[in-house]
Amino acid sequence: MYVCTFCVAGVWIHRKSQRQMSARMNVRLEQLESEIRNEIRQGFVDLQTEKSDLIENVGAIPFLDYKHFALKIFFPEMCAFCLCVAGGVLNQLANMELDERCQALSALIRNQMFLTCFVHTLEEQNNFTIKDKCAVASLLTVALHNDLPYLTQVMEDLLESLMDQPSNAQPKLLLRRTESIVEKMLTNWMSICLYGFLRESVGQPLFLLVSALTQQISQGPVDAVTEKALYTLNEDWLLWQAQDFNFSPLVLFAVGTEGEVSEPLEVKALTCDTIEQVKDKILQTFQRKFGFSYTKQLRDIDIG
Repeated sequence: MYVCTFCVAGVWIHRKSQRQMSARMNVRLEQLESEIRNEIRQGFVDLQTEKSDLIENVGAIPFLDYKHFALKIFFPEMCAFCLCVAGGVLNQLANMELDERCQALSALIRNQMFLTCFVHTLEEQNNFTIKDKCAVASLLTVALHNDLPYLTQVMEDLLESLMDQPSNAQPKLLLRRTESIVEKMLTNWMSICLYGFLRESVGQPLFLLVSALTQQISQGPVDAVTEKALYTLNEDWLLWQAQDFNFSPLVLFAVGTEGEVSEPLEVKALTCDTIEQVKDKILQTFQRKFGFSYTKQLRDIDIG
């Protein structure tokens, strides 16, 4: 009897402690939600009251010429120096006379049945990685760049084969990830076909949109390591620890040397910014005002 009474008392105490803990957790969650709502409201008010000084200067937009644009799309992991070298090599190859072996390979590539079988054979190899597939797709795009109708026919054939695979039974999941040669070829094809449209129509508003977002994000602290920011549109990249330390805006005046800048350049920074972040803000401000497009790494640019 005493044992039963002890067990009942233990169960009652355990359930009571669970209810108390659940109540405390609910109160804490409500407090956190309230704090988050207040931070969001305050951040929205801060962004609304800040004066925007975005310069809408079309000449300041760093448009790339078609050759460098295509190389960046085809080979995104190449550095700027490698892209310049690759551009020179492509120019030399365009003016060279092909030997018999290259002519034979070119003839095989122009055979649609051979090319599709070649692509399927490569993708069936177990050690053929996604990086290799992207490289092959970019090389094929370069080789067939002068004959876009033929490249389009090859892509249509490969896309039909891709859709017929059992793993792509659901159409909504198709082309979500670049895991095949034809998907990368489609990306390259769309990029080169949209170059004129980007250059003449939507390039300027897109550049101004990105510049405005970058400017708004730079008004709050940004973690130099994780790149999480206090003002961001993505919740996964929100810097929650920003309220743990104080920061204030700081106005710097960058003065050029040897006639580079005729007047001091006003740069907005934060007291919590690192040296690299301040350098980046100086260069971005200079670019927005004077249209200078810097391609070097920040650590390679000397700002005294």
